[in-house]
Amino acid sequence: MLKLDINLVFTVINLLIIYFILSKFLFKPVKNILAKRQEEIDKQYAEAEEAKTQAGALRQQYEACVKGIDEEKAAAVSKAREKADEEYGRIVAEAKSEAQKIVSDARRKAQGEQERSIRQAQEEIAGLVMEAAARVVASGQGQAADRELYNQFLAKTGEQR
Repeated sequence: MLKLDINLVFTVINLLIIYFILSKFLFKPVKNILAKRQEEIDKQYAEAEEAKTQAGALRQQYEACVKGIDEEKAAAVSKAREKADEEYGRIVAEAKSEAQKIVSDARRKAQGEQERSIRQAQEEIAGLVMEAAARVVASGQGQAADRELYNQFLAKTGEQR
């Protein structure tokens, strides 16, 4: 059977003492160091998760901001187009009005010029008729002379036209 020997008892006692000494001075500090490292790692994971959450929130803000800017840009472009269309319409209306005024003035001038030409022609014809009548009266020569004066009158009026 088993024999208990004093050496065996001392060996067991020595082993127990070494175990307690090692656990107090070696195992506990190592466990504490490992626990601290685990805490730091957990803390870094938490910080990384928080940074990831913040980055997601910032990304959403950025996308919302970009969307808002795109909407503002579209509104500004739309407003600029509307202003350009209004300005175009105003310029076209103004140009049409000016063109109508120019055409109206040109017609009035042409009509006035035509009336002046007609008056001038009437005055010339009246002067020629009076001259012819004065010659007929002054000459008193007869029908052949009248024809000759008439032909001269027609020749003069035909030339002046």
